[in-house]
Amino acid sequence: MPKFSRYDYSVASQRGTAITKTSAYTITEADILRIGQFFICSGVTTLTLPVASGNLKGVSVYIHGNNASSKVAVVAGFGGGGTNYDTVTIGAYNTVEFWCNGTYWYALSQSVGAT
Repeated sequence: MPKFSRYDYSVASQRGTAITKTSAYTITEADILRIGQFFICSGVTTLTLPVASGNLKGVSVYIHGNNASSKVAVVAGFGGGGTNYDTVTIGAYNTVEFWCNGTYWYALSQSVGAT
């Protein structure tokens, strides 16, 4: 757990406050544009990305999981790959970058955290 705390502190000190969610939550466009781009899944929870829009074109959102069952969902499928929800399981102490091209969301990378 100490490495998670350091990550939270690092994000907060460099980019503003990281938003921590402990239950299922749909991230809004306003959350991203007003508050920031860093979210933390605390425990077994699913964060849903907002609908892709021109306002989010070129925006990256970084989501960090502190549980092996932390998930991120997108309604229309990543890269427009479907009409149902697609999910990405982040895993314990991993961070995934999600990028929006204004039309779709893409899961770009996963960095492994503490072992």
